[in-house]
Amino acid sequence: MLLFLSKSKQLKEIGKLAIGPAFFNINEPILFGLPIVMSPILIIPFILAPLVTVMVTYLAMYSGLVAKVTGVALPWTTPPFISGFLATSHWTGAAIQVVNFFITAAIYYPFFKLWDDKKLQEENGTASIN
Repeated sequence: MLLFLSKSKQLKEIGKLAIGPAFFNINEPILFGLPIVMSPILIIPFILAPLVTVMVTYLAMYSGLVAKVTGVALPWTTPPFISGFLATSHWTGAAIQVVNFFITAAIYYPFFKLWDDKKLQEENGTASIN
C-alpha cells in the first residue's frame, strides 16, 4: 500500500525502501519508518490483523480446508507464500497466506488512508494543530 496507494511523498519513499526487506519478512523499515510503534492510528490494525489472521488460519486448518503444519522449522526470513507451502507441504499453505494477505490489507486500508491523508496534509502545510 505504501508503494502503490500512497499520495504522500514520505510514505512512497518508505514503501520504496521497505519493499525489498519486506519480501524476506524484515519489516523494521515500516515499523520504525512510519512509525507504527508510536502511532495511535496504526497500532490498532497492527494488533488486530494478526489476531484475525490467526483465527482464520486456525479455523481453516481445523476444518480441513488447509493442510496442517508438518513441524518443519523454517527460517523466519523465508518469503511469504513459499513459507506456507514449505510449512504444510501442500499448496493450501500458500493459499491461506494469500487469503491472510488480503485480510490484512483490508484491515489496514482505512487506517492507512487516515495516515496517508495526515502525512499529505503535513507535506502541503495544511495540517491542523491538535
